Amino acid sequence: MIVFKRAGIVLQSTRHAFEAFGVFNPAVIIHKGLIHMFYRAMDKEGISTIGYCRLNSPTQVAYREEKPILIGETPAEKMGLEDPRIVKIDGLFYLSYTAFDGWSALGSLLFSYDLKYFFGRRIIVDQQQINIIKNKEQKYFRWDKNLVFFPRRINGKIFFMHRIKPDILLTSVDQIAEISQAFWNREVNPFVNIPLLLNPRELSSNYVGAGCPPIETPIGWVLIYHAAYHIHAQIIYKVHVALLDLDNPSRVLANLPYPVLEPKTAYERYGYVNYVVFPTAFIQVDDLIYVYYGAADSCIACAYFSLSEMLKALLNHPTTVAYEA
Repeated sequence: MIVFKRAGIVLQSTRHAFEAFGVFNPAVIIHKGLIHMFYRAMDKEGISTIGYCRLNSPTQVAYREEKPILIGETPAEKMGLEDPRIVKIDGLFYLSYTAFDGWSALGSLLFSYDLKYFFGRRIIVDQQQINIIKNKEQKYFRWDKNLVFFPRRINGKIFFMHRIKPDILLTSVDQIAEISQAFWNREVNPFVNIPLLLNPRELSSNYVGAGCPPIETPIGWVLIYHAAYHIHAQIIYKVHVALLDLDNPSRVLANLPYPVLEPKTAYERYGYVNYVVFPTAFIQVDDLIYVYYGAADSCIACAYFSLSEMLKALLNHPTTVAYEA
């Protein structure tokens, strides 16, 4: 059995108003030898923005901005920008996040060439046809979040994951520009919303969601994802790992039948949302993978594992059913 080893808390809230309530769920990428972290910051009104810091080692902060670098600018972002992830495809950085207006949570995207100036802000998930929910106050809202891109094209296509409960869905496009409401309305298109057969019910969890951008290895994509469990009237988030086919990531090759990280420390169990470990980013240093995660929606922590050992563990748990696109 392989589990993540904790490296402790990396980032906590400060007295600055924009992040006084909590910092969590970051995007992290290495660029020009520097470790860049873009993190969700929440103020006391519950509005989220994106903060920035730079690390000089996997767990040591070297520089931190005192103001948010990205704020909500559209009605869909009235309550802010949440849970960023970042990859680089064809020389362009893709910063995905969730736009939240207080009711609906929708996967959105920004681009950058230099990690300083971001452009092209837009919602890219379906805004009309899916996951329409009516709450007790008779208001309708939509949730399609956890938008996570693969870090390169696969067979010429851009692949991304997003979550409509209870599943992780996989979508591929030739270019981001082709995504429109008409695109989502093409229900006959087999490459729109393919569910990854991680089967949260077999894990006894309520739902799953994509976590970090997938890690490319010679034998497949290592997917670090979260699963939410309803235990004794408490929702508990745990971290799981699966292996996807390199050329057809809709095929789940292996899936560990146990969590590799679950809330056990005080900073993971008690915060704005209790009992949460929520992975969103990683960096690789030789054979070690450092995973960054939000802990109890209050701080950012780090854990690590040996990639070679993880691959051996995954190969010991192959799946027998896979979706054939």
